[in-house]
Amino acid sequence: MRPGWPHLPIILIFTVFSALAFFEINTVCAEEYRCQKTIGVYGTKDAGLYYPCGVALDSVGNIYVTDWRNKKVSKFNQEGKFILNFESKAKVYMKLKGPAGIAIDSNDNIFVVDQYVAKVFKYNTKGEYIGSFGNYGSASGKFLNPRGVACDGNNNIYVADYDNFRVQKFSPKGEYIGEFKYMGLDTRKLAKPRGVACDANNNIYVVYSDINKVAVFTQEAKMIVDYGEEGQLPGQFMNPRYVACDNIGNIYVTCYKNHRVQKFSKDMKLLTSFGEFGKKYENFRNPEGICVDVSGNVFVADALNDRVSKWEPEEYIKHLNWAALFEKKAMLADAIKEYNDILKIRPQDAKITAAIIELSLKAAKKCQLDKDIEGAKKYYAEVLKLNSLNEVAIREIKDLQEGGREKKEEKKQNFVIGLLVVLAVLISMIMTFKNV
Repeated sequence: MRPGWPHLPIILIFTVFSALAFFEINTVCAEEYRCQKTIGVYGTKDAGLYYPCGVALDSVGNIYVTDWRNKKVSKFNQEGKFILNFESKAKVYMKLKGPAGIAIDSNDNIFVVDQYVAKVFKYNTKGEYIGSFGNYGSASGKFLNPRGVACDGNNNIYVADYDNFRVQKFSPKGEYIGEFKYMGLDTRKLAKPRGVACDANNNIYVVYSDINKVAVFTQEAKMIVDYGEEGQLPGQFMNPRYVACDNIGNIYVTCYKNHRVQKFSKDMKLLTSFGEFGKKYENFRNPEGICVDVSGNVFVADALNDRVSKWEPEEYIKHLNWAALFEKKAMLADAIKEYNDILKIRPQDAKITAAIIELSLKAAKKCQLDKDIEGAKKYYAEVLKLNSLNEVAIREIKDLQEGGREKKEEKKQNFVIGLLVVLAVLISMIMTFKNV
């Protein structure tokens, strides 16, 4: 036997394992993202960034970045052009010392967590200081090394109170409401929260960097599920930092030591991963904050590359995000249009077909309530194009073609009334005949 042959089985096993890992990576990464642009460059002047930590978007798409080492918040427009810094004219008591997380509510109020002064600062979109809440300590409403921040659909504020092992909830006015903690079932130890986000259903997602997990909580502070483990394989984490949600309910997590972003579905299945270590356009070096716009574009604070990078998804993902937003706002025609655009890209997608049918049936019913018979017919016809055997559409369009249920009921009522009149006349004639 030649030297080295005893190691052949080990080499084969390693090769097979590597091939399986590669297959898994390429299987789960079905969705594709490309880096469209980077925003900001290294520097200490107005437009410069020096370890960007958090990133958020306002209602018109302006980009706000917490610049941790420059101790400021920078604002850029949609194209990435610098607009202003928040701290250029701030008074001493408003000065930021360690801005970390950032979140923007539905009224475009901007909340910035400062980990060193243990406060949450509130600004408007002009960078003007409005107020603050919190202080150093462990009592309710106080912080020890706070990091992430998020706003829910009711504009309540959630702060990841890192060294107090808790997430605290505040009202839109900054009044303390409550808190919740994560107890690891395997370790029986409390974990430190770093990133926090809210989805469209006001579920709260919390990243625990020290145990490489993401946990999901209800508004009542009940943990629904947790997931994640340490490692470099797909779905695993090495010091995850921040988290964001899109319109559809997908979850995005930055992984500090794996230099990547991972995207998960609502049921915690890995959808894709993008980014790798390096200084190039499409690389990350220790990504921190993250946010997602209404189209599904992902903005990442690329901390050690001193920039924010914008990642653009495939076209159908943009349509999915807009469809979800329109559906939430009850703009059914717009949502159907977005789903139809997806069907052009993916004509065999059964889920999209089912979504169009469901929304078209809802839209048809709404038309019927609004007495828009032609509109209702149009939507039912669209349903039958996609599923010629749909019983609801077949029944409803038949009724509409025959004049609608109301007309049929009216005809029935008229027939019954006519019959009663005839009977009354006959009875009257019979009674008259008898009297004669």
